[in-house]
Amino acid sequence: MNSRSRRLYLWLVLLALMLSMFCTAPAEATPEYALQTGISWYRINNPFLYPNGSGSQSLYTAGTAWSNDVRGALFLPMPTERSNLQLTGAVSQMNYGSTFGNYNDQLSSGGPYSLNKAIKQLEATYTWEFSDVLRGRLFHRIDDRLYDYYGGEIVPNPNGVPRNLSDIEPEFPHTREDSAEIAYRINNHIDLPLTWSQQTLSYLDAGRAEMYNMDSNGLQAAVRYRSSDESTMSAGVKRTKVEFPERIAEDIAQYDSGYIDTEFFTDLAWHYSPQTTLLAHVGGIVRHFDTIADRDSRLLSAELGMNWHFSPKTTLSGRIWNHPLPNDQADSQLYVITHGIEAKALWQATPKTQVSMLSSVEIQKSQVFSDTLISSPLTSSNDKVVNLNLRIDHNITRNLSVRVDLTRQNIAARDDSNLYYRRNTIMISLNYTFDNFSGPYTDDNPQGFNRAHQQIETLQ
Repeated sequence: MNSRSRRLYLWLVLLALMLSMFCTAPAEATPEYALQTGISWYRINNPFLYPNGSGSQSLYTAGTAWSNDVRGALFLPMPTERSNLQLTGAVSQMNYGSTFGNYNDQLSSGGPYSLNKAIKQLEATYTWEFSDVLRGRLFHRIDDRLYDYYGGEIVPNPNGVPRNLSDIEPEFPHTREDSAEIAYRINNHIDLPLTWSQQTLSYLDAGRAEMYNMDSNGLQAAVRYRSSDESTMSAGVKRTKVEFPERIAEDIAQYDSGYIDTEFFTDLAWHYSPQTTLLAHVGGIVRHFDTIADRDSRLLSAELGMNWHFSPKTTLSGRIWNHPLPNDQADSQLYVITHGIEAKALWQATPKTQVSMLSSVEIQKSQVFSDTLISSPLTSSNDKVVNLNLRIDHNITRNLSVRVDLTRQNIAARDDSNLYYRRNTIMISLNYTFDNFSGPYTDDNPQGFNRAHQQIETLQ
């Protein structure tokens, strides 16, 4: 564990101990906190996502890994429930097995290389409501983890993107997200929210940093209506400026230095019945590129969803969408338009056991431009992505729990190459959680976790 990981680990441990001083606070302002520690075991098949037919590559294989995990959370009313601070953090120190011991041998220069880095997550939310007319929210998130590899290649390609890098170079991108919202309440049903947001994506490797380091700044103004049954509808405009500040002239000539998106949108969350909520988003985006005006375009952003509480123990949800894919993900998803469908089921089998299942099918297409300078980092500019996930959580006791998580990802190029990429992951984790007191026992919270404990579960 490196020094930065060690400091964050100690900070999370000390946080829970120091918060005990709040236990004598008035009941309406009592803080809730939780500390969780655990160990996880992984079985990973094709971690670098090599294409089919790569059997000669020694890293086109399966192997094991394990991690030491520590997580902490705080829910602090400031000074009442109307204003509160939520802090959630996690560190998982990864340790990869002997199968990946030849990782250094696969790269032609540099090193020594190691995948044994820590996954670090932090989320902080401050929700405030100091009067009947003004309320708002501050949000901060950081995420550091191993790069989401795609299309493993050993030999660096001087003409590829990014140049002179293989697709298995060690990489640990850093994502940071901040936002602030202030809303003026006209009456009990209508308010006017104004939201500022910022996002940064930073790579360690100079080649990836040059091409894919990203800064994004957004400003959104809207009018929002909330009915007596808690249904909401909002409409407004959002302007987002995306920049790739490290790109050189050659990169800009082919991919540009950034763009500005202006979206006019409408959002709806309609509580059709106590069991059913319908969700919708429709937006028209005007995209203006910084230097190559011929690529200016109009895009559609649309999504429909539904949450259905089929029974006290079962919740079903689904959504379909068509929208530009955010650029805060792997470099294989630059200037991509995606449309797909997703279904999810959550079953509280017993008060101690919960089962969730998710499946999705997504088509990712590189944005089509009128000129021929643009080329996609993808093996194919038209890919089909299928994700399947099964998760089982069982609480041996209220504080001791075990989780089994099975994931399968399949990416197929929709062209004549017949290439496909497949990765399977099995995770088994054992966690012990301490919290200062329990929360309400309900159908949605049969173990009576307090709000800090629930924040940890959401972060995972």
